[in-house]
Formats: sequence, structure tokens, C-alpha cells
Amino acid sequence: MEKRLILFLILSAVIFIGWSHFIAPIIAPKPETPRPGEKTTLTTPSPSASVAVTPESQKQSPPAPSTQPATQAELRQIKVKTNYWDATLSNKGGVMTEWTMTKFPDGKVIDPPKGVNLISSELSQKIGAPFRFYIPSDPSLENELNSAVYNVENLRGQEVAVQSGERKEIKFSYANNGLEATKTLVFKGQGENSSGFDFDFVGSVRRNGNPVPAYVVVGPNFGDQSVREVNTYKHAPQVTYATNEGSVKRQPASSFKGGSQPTTLPIAWAAVDDNYFAMALVPASPQTNPAVGLLNDKYVSVAVPLNDGAVNHIYAGPKDLALLSKVSGEFGISNKSPLEDIVSYGIFDFVSGLIKPIAQFMLKALRAINSVTHNFGWSIVILTVALNMLFFPLRWRSSVTMKRAAAMAPRMKELQERMKKLDKNDPRMLDLQKEQIALMKEGNPLMGCLPLLLQMPFFFSVYAILTVSIEARNAPFIGWIHDLSSKDPYFILPIVMCVTMMAQTWLQPSPADPVQKKVQYFMPLILTVAFFRTAPAGLVLYWMVSNLVGVGQQYIINRLNPTNPPAAAADPSGSNGPGPNPPKGRPGPKSQKGRKTKEALAN
Repeated sequence: MEKRLILFLILSAVIFIGWSHFIAPIIAPKPETPRPGEKTTLTTPSPSASVAVTPESQKQSPPAPSTQPATQAELRQIKVKTNYWDATLSNKGGVMTEWTMTKFPDGKVIDPPKGVNLISSELSQKIGAPFRFYIPSDPSLENELNSAVYNVENLRGQEVAVQSGERKEIKFSYANNGLEATKTLVFKGQGENSSGFDFDFVGSVRRNGNPVPAYVVVGPNFGDQSVREVNTYKHAPQVTYATNEGSVKRQPASSFKGGSQPTTLPIAWAAVDDNYFAMALVPASPQTNPAVGLLNDKYVSVAVPLNDGAVNHIYAGPKDLALLSKVSGEFGISNKSPLEDIVSYGIFDFVSGLIKPIAQFMLKALRAINSVTHNFGWSIVILTVALNMLFFPLRWRSSVTMKRAAAMAPRMKELQERMKKLDKNDPRMLDLQKEQIALMKEGNPLMGCLPLLLQMPFFFSVYAILTVSIEARNAPFIGWIHDLSSKDPYFILPIVMCVTMMAQTWLQPSPADPVQKKVQYFMPLILTVAFFRTAPAGLVLYWMVSNLVGVGQQYIINRLNPTNPPAAAADPSGSNGPGPNPPKGRPGPKSQKGRKTKEALAN
């Protein structure tokens, strides 16, 4: 019994001494095990030195357990109120958990009484909030920084009001065992150097004084959180970015091939946007590393490389062309990659350089009219009528040319039939070809299309501003139309538009080919079902009014310029085209040529 007791005491002493001298130093850095990747994945100048410092710090200050971070702070929610928007910041991660736009740039209330929510607190909690860190080289460090409770410096209250011309700064800081992270947001009230929708962000992540490669994230899903249905005309939030070379790329959630996707080149700015709103980050200095698009549960974000301690400019607000142009000037990016390029012109993006200035002019005109009518629907009607009246001379020219071509179609067909019967080396072929060229010059149908082509940039611009203009969003018109940015719930406008398209087609000169004639009459029905059935009511209203005015104009053209009688292949007068015969005894200038052609046809 005594031997067993002595053996027990000896073994206990050995275990105690061995534990204290050999095992304890190994287990002491245990709190650092959630970040083991720092030894190999972080690109710090001396990773081994950062590991060696930790045991020394444990020896020098054993009372402070390494499982507790150096920063001890209470969880706080900070409300920021400006003239145009309200936001909620959290010191857990130092992020923006909610953002609500309350007024338009002109000061009018939007979606009263609460405004339009653009950053969801629920989504921020589920996926992550804007201005969180993204550190692909060390996910455990990323998790620590995004879940830590930061200290809020120089701010005692829970609310910050930013008035016009004021500047308010909120700084979050966190420190733990040589790790230091700071985030500073500088909010600016509307004034000479601020639109009221822009602010600054400064971030830093350091370990033992050395910068840690990190990204700051914009998103997820910045945009109208009340939207539940997306379609061709109303897209879900997407990633949009401009490269340093000036090109603009757009990446919807469907284009991501995994959880993350780097951009093709270093970016000049990057944004998350929907039809009407955008949050964009503009780095203070040119980037050398590409940004990274992120996809979390079908919600998109974009992570931009963080320049340690540098000022990044943020824009969060409506995709208003005039406002974006002003902000681009404030950020110093107007010349190469302006923020106006966030606005998408859909299938017309390839001619955005032509459409952009016209769209800005048209939007100013719409707003000027709306300041009088106080109804965006009637403003669209008035602008559409004005546009069609402006282009009436072009429509007249086009109609006259098309009618002339239609009148000459039988004669042209007759010439073609004659030419089929002749050998290509037959000398009579030359005379027929000359007459055919003369007919084409007098009534070329392509020349009738040219005036219509000149109108297209203006019509494309109207299409663009009606699909992205924030004024059209939730704007009522009459009766059942409560939102011009959404489809007509009863499809009344698309049906009326289809009828007006058919009426306009019926009034225009018909092609000689029966197949083309059938296609011409079926095309309005196809377009209505395929495109305009789900189009925004404002866009359908524009096309419908344009068609109605076009029907009236075409009726006037037909009355003042009736269809000429079709030309015959062998005109008794010997003339070379349709029109009145020359007076008796005074042959026309082309009578000699007409007689030669008639002889060729007779042979």
C-alpha cells in the first residue's frame, strides 16, 4: 500500500513538472489555432516572427488569457440620419446593416411614410453587411474581424444627424494580440462638395504593424428590397464594374460559376445595382489587383482590394444620370470611367455613347414637363406627342418615298420577268438594266427607311430613361395604372397598343410581296405577346401614344399625298416612270430613251 502511494506521488510530480515545462508552452497559443493559416498564407514580411511573438506576449502578461480579445466593447447600433437617407451601423464587424432612402434628389418624399429600403437588415445578418472584410488568404482571420465587436471612438450617443454642409466621422477599431483593424466612415451633408448621397470609407488591417492583404465588400443585393419578381425589364441586383481601361462589365448572379469570380482587370470602380439604385465604391488610387465578385445564396456582392489607410469614395443612391455625373466630377473620374456608365441601356448598350447625351436631354425635358403636370404618365404623353411632331417631316419624306416605290413595284417586277428570259450577254439586257436602275433611283424603298433610322437614337433614349428613371418607379397614371415601372395588371395598354400598331400598318403602303404583307400584319401581335405584354406600363404608354400620333399623321399624309397609279411596263407616253404625261406636242426629256426601252421589251 505504501509502495503504491509513493509511486502515485512520484508519477503525479512527473506529470505536473512535465506539463508545466513541456506541454503548457505548446498549448498556451491555443486561441490562435482558429487562424493557423497565418503561418503560410498571409503575405507578411515575416510570418515566423509573428508566431514567435505570441508566446513572448503570453509569458510577459500571463494574467490576460489569450482567449479574450484586447478590445472589450458593448454591442451598439448607431442611427445615421441625413436629408435623403437613413442608415443603421453596427459595431459588430463595423458594418452598415440597413439603409433606407427617404427622399428624391429634388427633396420630394419617396415611398412615404417609410421610404424605400435598399439594404436589408435580415439579409445583412444572414449573409453579411456592406463594408465587411473579405480575406481569401485567411478565412479564419476574416471570420474573426467580421464577428468581432469593435470599439466606437469619439461617439457617445446612438444617433448621428448630418445636416447640409456638415461632416460627421464614425470610427470603428479592433485590436487583439498584434492584430489591428480600423474602419472609418465619413458622412457629408449636401453641399458644394457633396451630392448628399456620397460618403468616404477608410479601412486598415494590420498584424504587428504590417498590412494584411484584404478586401472591403459592397453588397449583398443593394437595391429595392420590396421587389419580388424580376423579368426582362426589371433585373435583380447585379455586379457592375468599370476597368481602368474604360470598359464596363455587368455580371448577374446567373453568370457566377461558383462562390467567387475575379474581375477580368483591375477596376476603376465597382457597384451592386438594380434598375433604379446603386451602391458603388471608387478607390482613391488605381487598383493593381482585380476585384472579386461574390455569390452567396443567389445574392451578389463585390469585394474591392483595400489600400491600407487610403480614402475610398462611396455612392449609394438612385441611378440618376445628372446626379451620377455630378458625383463623378466630385470623385475625379469624369473623363475616363464616369459613374453614369452604371446605367444600363439594355440591348442598346453598344450605342450608349450616342444615347447618353440624348437621354440626359430627354430626362431634363420629362422633369420640366412633370413640374407642370405633376403626373409622370401625362408627362410621357406630352413628350411623346412633341417628339412625333418634331419628326413629322421625316415621316412625310419616308411615306412619300415608300409610296413611290410601291407604285413602281409592278413595273420593276415586269422588268425582272423580261430580264429572266434574256441571256446575260444579250445587248438588250443593258437597256433593261439601265431602266431598272432609273426606277430604283426614283423610288428606292431603302431611302424611305433612312428618315426612320434618324429617329431611332431618340426613341432608344426614351426607352432607356423609362426603364431606369426613378421618377417612373411607383408613379401612378390613371385608374388602374398605379405603377408606371410595372406591367399593366389588366393588359389594357398592350392591347390598345397592338390595335394602334395594326392601324398604322394598314395605313402605310403595303409591300407587293404577299408573304411580306402577311408578316407585316402579324408582326404587331407577335411583338405585343413577346415583348410588350410584360413591359413597364410607362414604356407601353410611350409606344401606344407614339402609334396613335403616327396613325393621325399617316392619315394626313395619305390625304395630302394619295397613292400614285402603278406604272406600266410599256407606258404609252414613253415616259420612264409614274406621273403625269407630258403635254401633247412636247415630248418629255426621256421620251427617246423610253421608246428604245419599249422596243427592247417588245423584242
